[in-house]
Amino acid sequence: MASIIERAVPGGWSDREVAIGPHRFRLFTPTDPDALLEHLEPPETAMQPHFADPYWAKLWPAAPLLAEAIVRTPPPPGTRVLELGCGSGLVGIAALTCGLQVTFSDYVPLAVELALENARRNGFSQAKGLVIDWKAPGDAETFPFIVAADVTYDCTNIDPLLNVLDKRLSRKGEAWFGDAGRGPAEEFFNRAVDRGWQASLFDEHDAPSIAPTLGRFQRIVLRTFT
Repeated sequence: MASIIERAVPGGWSDREVAIGPHRFRLFTPTDPDALLEHLEPPETAMQPHFADPYWAKLWPAAPLLAEAIVRTPPPPGTRVLELGCGSGLVGIAALTCGLQVTFSDYVPLAVELALENARRNGFSQAKGLVIDWKAPGDAETFPFIVAADVTYDCTNIDPLLNVLDKRLSRKGEAWFGDAGRGPAEEFFNRAVDRGWQASLFDEHDAPSIAPTLGRFQRIVLRTFT
């Protein structure tokens, strides 16, 4: 199989640098993420998942802010972390910098491969990768810490995401969702509470928030009560 550097994507690939707190990370990403939308394929007939779900190709606005939150207040070194919807892997790379053990996951195999390549480019060769369909997350390995950025943009994702937590979050674990202030975040928060999760909200400076706010970054933290 060709390495990701040799894979052809519409618009080609580029290197970029992203500053997260005191760190500067090198990311290999599609040059023109929107070009993949021109090749959008229906999921039921797509031959290549990265054209059926092209949103992995873009670095969405909540990812840097969630990465900064992890760098500011990480779990203890060695904590196992699952990143959902990893895309280029920025959030997971920030966690690796803090000494955490990261598994990158996405529905798109090419995104998992990209995140692992970016981890290697930043000096982390021990990260793991996992292809997960949120609609069928399985019940294999669980993780005490789950993170995801910009995945709460669609109401149809809410129950599948919460189902992933039911299957993949360890007992007494914690999940952080970075959201850029999109409308479905409030429904995600409320439905999590309805399903028995202890839910908290924080802004980009880690200050507690009362309710999800449109147009502003928020970090949704979910925990089990027991």
